[in-house]
Amino acid sequence: MSKSLLQKNTRYLLIWLPVVLLLCSVLFYIVLQMHAHHMQQKQLLLKQFNVWNAFKADPGNFQKHIIGEYDISEGTTLKSELNELRDTSIYYPDKAKSLPFEILISQMEYSGKTYLITTYISSTEVTHMIIKIFIAEAVILVLLLIAIVILNRKSSGLLWKPFFSTMKKINEFDIVRNASLALPAETGTTEFNELNKELTQLIQHVNLAYHNQKQFVENASHEMQTPLAIIRSKLELLINQPLLTEHAASLLADITEANERLSQMNRTLLLLAKIENNQFPDTEKVNLSELLEQLINNFKNHYDDFPETDLAIEKNVTVHANRSLLDILFSNLLNNAIVHNIPDGKINIVLSQNQFKIENTGLPPDTDPQVLFERFKKGSHQTKTTGLGLALVRQISNLYNYTLNYRFNDGWHRLVLTFH
Repeated sequence: MSKSLLQKNTRYLLIWLPVVLLLCSVLFYIVLQMHAHHMQQKQLLLKQFNVWNAFKADPGNFQKHIIGEYDISEGTTLKSELNELRDTSIYYPDKAKSLPFEILISQMEYSGKTYLITTYISSTEVTHMIIKIFIAEAVILVLLLIAIVILNRKSSGLLWKPFFSTMKKINEFDIVRNASLALPAETGTTEFNELNKELTQLIQHVNLAYHNQKQFVENASHEMQTPLAIIRSKLELLINQPLLTEHAASLLADITEANERLSQMNRTLLLLAKIENNQFPDTEKVNLSELLEQLINNFKNHYDDFPETDLAIEKNVTVHANRSLLDILFSNLLNNAIVHNIPDGKINIVLSQNQFKIENTGLPPDTDPQVLFERFKKGSHQTKTTGLGLALVRQISNLYNYTLNYRFNDGWHRLVLTFH
């Protein structure tokens, strides 16, 4: 599933930034432990220096033992125990518990005698200090993580604001309805300035190509009307000739049919061009229920083999649109359901307040159904159609923002038109 750039950036931050902060916390804890160990050693050495100086000043009256502070005793010990911090514990009867201490033992010479000086420092306070500092550091890092994520989202939103503005304008741009796309040349960011410049040039080229193509279609369709009318009149004259043979009449009938198809194609192309040029601006409140019933009756009168029809038309369904275009839209859908049906087939028509559904039996489509909504696309078994009917339906639907959905299932073609 695709995610926005801001979401992905925040996700990466939330994944990797806590890892970095955790590693930094571990490093900080190690450094703190080392510093605390060094501090304890310095304090014990200072205490030994002060105690030894006090002992030498008055050895006879000096108190050689204070619990949890120091001990002075005659004798020697192992070299491995000298000048190295070691853990120990001292039992306090009044508290009925043992407390942890760090001790440092040094060996001194005085008046020809050897003395061992042991100094003590409580580990409890140092441990509490480390815990408090580490908790404070952890809270700071969590607050830092939250601040970085919030600031990143805010700064990213401001940084990418020109991009989102450009994307919004591009999404709203319609080559049929909009003459141009106005993108700001100066956004404050060099990369976005280049993006807007390239997009503006691209839209200009696309507009030029589109309008040239549209003008060609309009001119070609318009100029074709006169030759087609002349061909039709000449064919009528030839058909009415008294010495016309049966073979010649058959050929003229084929030519007449092809000319009618070409005329219909020409009219449809002109209509598509007018819709694209928004030449149907007038809208009115149209009663679809009455329009649909009228069209169905007209088709029943026109086709002798009109398929069996099941109608479920809700009364007084209205929309605001151009009546002529709605007439063309539903006429094409009805005609499509009749032409693409099978012998003894059926048609189901349902009209509600926000939806029109038409179903007809028929052969499976020979190509991708979505391709059939493009111009000049049709099934291979329908060679006599122009291939513009569904393209016209889609064009009118897009004009009024109707949603068009088609699917084929179990021998039924189902087309649903949703009004908005």
